[in-house]
Amino acid sequence: MPRDAAATRSRILAAAIAEFSAAGLAGARVDRIAAAADANPRSIYVHFGSKENLFAAAVDEVIRGTAERVPLTEDDLPGFAGRAFDDFVEHPETLRIALWRQLERPDLGPDFGDLYAQKLAAIAGSADPSIGPVDLVVFLYGLAQAWLLTPRDLLAADGSDPDSSERLAAHRAALVAAAGRISSRTA
Repeated sequence: MPRDAAATRSRILAAAIAEFSAAGLAGARVDRIAAAADANPRSIYVHFGSKENLFAAAVDEVIRGTAERVPLTEDDLPGFAGRAFDDFVEHPETLRIALWRQLERPDLGPDFGDLYAQKLAAIAGSADPSIGPVDLVVFLYGLAQAWLLTPRDLLAADGSDPDSSERLAAHRAALVAAAGRISSRTA
């Protein structure tokens, strides 16, 4: 049976996303990635060149995936924050890999300047002029990520189950309301 290089590459990338999400770049092991991908460890180097390049490919895959699933438009910035929250809940590997990149190798590619420039262009002139577009996008992403980055004991301090659909829905509503306040024109 002939080998399917594209399928092998895809399996390696999926396994790498899971491994890097769990262990970061330093803690990830090529042999575990290969085993999870049902691939030879050498094939990782054939397709990606190095563990660092594989990490960069995983970062690119998850960040661009989020950008495609959650477009930012100027007419619904609060909705964007809510959809970003939904996406982070559904795809926790995105936030985890982004955090590992920031902690371990913030300068490791890829450069997402193009994605962020598109987001900034989409909201130019649509929000409170006292908040610059970069700050506004940072605030919106920060709101969307906050629940997932908050200590579990704080999330449960009110006696609720922080993972229940009711509590997640209540938090989502609160973050959309906050995003609406931040992103509205007040000047």
